[in-house]
Amino acid sequence: MKSLGCFGLLFIGLMTPITLNAQPSNAAGVTFAKDIAPILQRSCQRCHRPASVAPMSLLTYEDVRPWARAIKMRTALRNKRGAMPPWLIEKDIGIQHFKDDISLSEAEIEKIAMWVDSGAPLGNPADLPPPLDFGNEDEWSIGAPDLVFESPEIVVPASAPDKWTSLGNIETGLTEDRYVAAVEVREFNDIPKDGDSDTVGGRYVFHHMSFDSTDPNSTDGQAATRWPTHEVGR
Repeated sequence: MKSLGCFGLLFIGLMTPITLNAQPSNAAGVTFAKDIAPILQRSCQRCHRPASVAPMSLLTYEDVRPWARAIKMRTALRNKRGAMPPWLIEKDIGIQHFKDDISLSEAEIEKIAMWVDSGAPLGNPADLPPPLDFGNEDEWSIGAPDLVFESPEIVVPASAPDKWTSLGNIETGLTEDRYVAAVEVREFNDIPKDGDSDTVGGRYVFHHMSFDSTDPNSTDGQAATRWPTHEVGR
């Protein structure tokens, strides 16, 4: 299924000697290996890795270095539109302790800026943390499911715009009430996993979705339980 979805100005007084510094001093000794890689592992790499939903990999120093200034710019946006990592919870209102919180602290944002401004040095490779293990992409992240439901096939032409649509109802086959412990949505497609690709990021149709579980015998139109899932193309 191929269809888817310094410039600088320098004024010198003739009689006044000046000293130019090519780069700011990295007084704190911020390096990729010791300081930046752990931040990327916690907040970025689950999306920014090969065959995932983000447009570039941030697994290694060689991956990250060309994007250093862009990373500084996006992280400095904090909770504004386009900020990375995406975490749309205001830092000064309400509950602030969340499981799997990927947001950056002010200290981390400043550390990234300092690293970039000092030339984005690698540092001592021995300081690098062990690489993350993302597991087998073909396995369910929640473990073996008790029930699997399959949606109708969806084809999105390569030149088509984004589409928000309903996939319709899918019967569960359940005859009694059951508690739900976990939900996972996965996309299965016929895209070859090997070979070269001229696309940016992963080639997936689903970006995000939400689904409702309803009682077909209920007369309450608001009784549905909604389960939102995001970036299910991973």
